[in-house]
Amino acid sequence: MDRRDGCAVVLTWACLGALAGCITAADEPAGAEDTASQELAEVSYGPGAGWNLVWSDEFDGSSLNTANWNVLTSNYDPVTNNCNFGTGELEYPRAANVAVRDGKLILSAQRTSDNPAAPQCTGYGGRSFYSGRIHTKGKVERRYGKISASIKVPSGYGMWPAFWTLGANIDSGANAWPRSGEIDILEWRSTEPTWMQSAVHWWNGGQADWGTGANRGSSLADSFHVYEVEWSSSSMIFRLDGSIVANNTYYHNEAELQQNHYILLNLAIGGNWYGNPSPASIDLPSGTTKTMEVEWVRWYQQGGGGGGGGGGGSSGISLTNPSFESGMTGWTNWSPNGTGAAGFSETYNGAQSGAYHLTHWTNGSPFEVWTYQTRSGLAAGDYKVRAWVKKGGSYDFSRLQAKTCGSCSPAYTTIGTYGAWTQIETPVIHVTGGYLEFGFHTKATTGNPANFIHMDSVELIRL
Repeated sequence: MDRRDGCAVVLTWACLGALAGCITAADEPAGAEDTASQELAEVSYGPGAGWNLVWSDEFDGSSLNTANWNVLTSNYDPVTNNCNFGTGELEYPRAANVAVRDGKLILSAQRTSDNPAAPQCTGYGGRSFYSGRIHTKGKVERRYGKISASIKVPSGYGMWPAFWTLGANIDSGANAWPRSGEIDILEWRSTEPTWMQSAVHWWNGGQADWGTGANRGSSLADSFHVYEVEWSSSSMIFRLDGSIVANNTYYHNEAELQQNHYILLNLAIGGNWYGNPSPASIDLPSGTTKTMEVEWVRWYQQGGGGGGGGGGGSSGISLTNPSFESGMTGWTNWSPNGTGAAGFSETYNGAQSGAYHLTHWTNGSPFEVWTYQTRSGLAAGDYKVRAWVKKGGSYDFSRLQAKTCGSCSPAYTTIGTYGAWTQIETPVIHVTGGYLEFGFHTKATTGNPANFIHMDSVELIRL
């Protein structure tokens, strides 16, 4: 959910400009009581081959699993130090509006005359609604993979259900929104009831935004649907019920989107996405309840699952000296005409892991070097190579690459200029003959002593 009152770039539905001006308050529709459905409507879902479940909440118990979730209990957010979540929302979250029953998470909303307000937010006036808001910060924080959920959103003007993530480093200072990054997997509003809307927000000298959406053709509020993002080090793919959303792929290299994120689920009411409507216009009559229902939330990663900071680990493929802690053991340097300038060095501005890393550099002379390792006897299948890199200066090319024979054309990812350690990965490589040659290939025809590339923590993953 967008923390700002500024502009969005929303590609699919041609709504360019300030979000607060994208729509106007529609005539209030007839109110109708909306209670949580009593039947289980489990949606069939599979992540596809090569994806392993690394975390989930199936909401099978009788109460929220507090090992996974934090419950917000006011309209003040202590993480970001803001009131009404930076969007002018009309709700006051509380624990009483978060429940687990019948195999589902239930976030409920009701109108109130209590006018509740956090002590930090009294200057904004009391809130007109109670609602539910939960997140996994400090408990479930991961990076990359498929993040999916089966959700039923509530109908009615002013309802703003959301399934999204924020960078785990978010605070109210140097990493204030949007410098932490945000991925909106699902946002929904009643003025476009058939649409799943998704977005990405980050910092690029100012707030930067990207958005897309999918038109289901019938109201998403009518039943459960699966909302998903497939997030890698270089792209995001958004899906509704397993189908790729039109204009759905966002290609990125922002640091905010290459770090751990945590999950949020909430039922917001009103706010700037609706044009800041009055409480009286919201379709939630006194004495009625509307609910956002969640059957499950799941996080998958490729390969062996990996740790919280790794974005997925190897699937049992052992490499020799993958973090260069033993010098160049296991690695070979090739360069034409003796122009190699690859060296093993001590840490420079910190290693990604351990005490050492590989460096490609130049002493001012042109150079080209290919630092690689080989593996044979691999099972036929699809693979990726991942590594952490940090780069300064300019090159003819600099790549993380892999190939299935010495003379074969490589599959590669260009190493961009990153001010901090960043994980990248190659495209998928299809291995049929059991052999793979992989590593780092760098060339600079104009020597510059300021040119360097640091490389660390290499992984080979079978998908």
